[in-house]
Amino acid sequence: MQINFVSVCRRPVVVGLTLAVALTGAFFLGRAQAQQAPAAGTSFDTPALIYVQIKPDKPGDYEAVLAKLKEALQKTDKAELKQAAAGWKVYKSAAPGPNGNLLYVHLIDPPAAAADYGVMKILYDAFPADSQTLYNRYKEAFVGQSPAKMTLVADLSK
Repeated sequence: MQINFVSVCRRPVVVGLTLAVALTGAFFLGRAQAQQAPAAGTSFDTPALIYVQIKPDKPGDYEAVLAKLKEALQKTDKAELKQAAAGWKVYKSAAPGPNGNLLYVHLIDPPAAAADYGVMKILYDAFPADSQTLYNRYKEAFVGQSPAKMTLVADLSK
């Protein structure tokens, strides 16, 4: 009795390849969705941290966008954005990460529940004539971001 090696191995190979293609597609779809994050509006009902990675040669561009964001928040007449600005701070890491990108951390505490923290939306509303220039600077500096909504576990000041 001869066993045909090709027919015995065919089914596991086909199943394995199908699984590999599906997982690879899911991985790249997740990456594509994550990279669309800066364009989407964001609101928070609990304190939040947003980790933003910036290209090592672009901190000046990102910080220029942050300066315009601050200007927009200072000149707005929208109460929810004034409240958002009161609890929004941005920190920069002292050293680049292992991949060379710079890490900026947006601390939102307390959040303004009615506010849209979408950086580009705020900038577009405040500076419509400069929106394309601001977007290009932001896009060229931006690597990725990861928001994290936080839950208080312990208040060590009390």
